[in-house]
Amino acid sequence: MRALPLAAFALAATVSAHAFAQEQSVEPSAREAQKATCQQEANLIYRTGSKGIGMGEDTRNQIIAARRAHVRDCMAKKAASAPG
Repeated sequence: MRALPLAAFALAATVSAHAFAQEQSVEPSAREAQKATCQQEANLIYRTGSKGIGMGEDTRNQIIAARRAHVRDCMAKKAASAPG
């Protein structure tokens, strides 16, 4: 007889934990959304037709550094222009 309330409690805890985890992962934070937008913009600006195939290591590193710098600058501009 004690097993029924215990099983019901365990089921309720599992369901509520699952629902809580879904709520946490449904909507990214504003900062994550801004960063994703900045990364997409950087990838469009500094894109390569070959997807890096046959590209020299130094050229690849320069493109990666330029993309990171663009994301950093973009995030700083968005933070400065954000109301608050």
